Amino acid sequence: MTVPTLNGKRHRQELLRQLVAQYAVGSQGELVALLARHGVDATQATVSRDLEELAIDKIRGADGRESYVLPEPMGLQRILRQFVLGVDASANLAVVRTPPGAAGTVASAVDQAGVPGVLATVQGDDTILVVAREGLTGREVADRLLALKESRPPVPQDPRQDSQMEKHHV
Repeated sequence: MTVPTLNGKRHRQELLRQLVAQYAVGSQGELVALLARHGVDATQATVSRDLEELAIDKIRGADGRESYVLPEPMGLQRILRQFVLGVDASANLAVVRTPPGAAGTVASAVDQAGVPGVLATVQGDDTILVVAREGLTGREVADRLLALKESRPPVPQDPRQDSQMEKHHV
């Protein structure tokens, strides 16, 4: 048995990250098979260690299936498509519904993406309150999130948005 070189490990882990970002992969066995299709031989134990080292977690998507997700933002649009079940609004709040356990992933992605008009997010297990900035309504923020999810043309950034104010994730 050959011990993989550091470059081999780096290559395998980078490919693993790409595969997790591109596909809804639900098991380590699937990852082993995908790696093999890309010319990289790895055991399930190796993939398990790689997943731990890369901090790749599993989360249940809107379709009820579990899949691996990268620790850093996968891209807000993809996260919204994969995990958002619905978006509604009231006053200065947008209410985002997700499967159980997915609210943190979505809230973090919204915070990191700097969605125009979003002041802050507050998450539970399967619900996120998105607070609109002063002068905007929850409906306007909800519509922006839905536009991102549905690949509609982006809603223009509000010129009143204070870019210096930090968003707080609770």
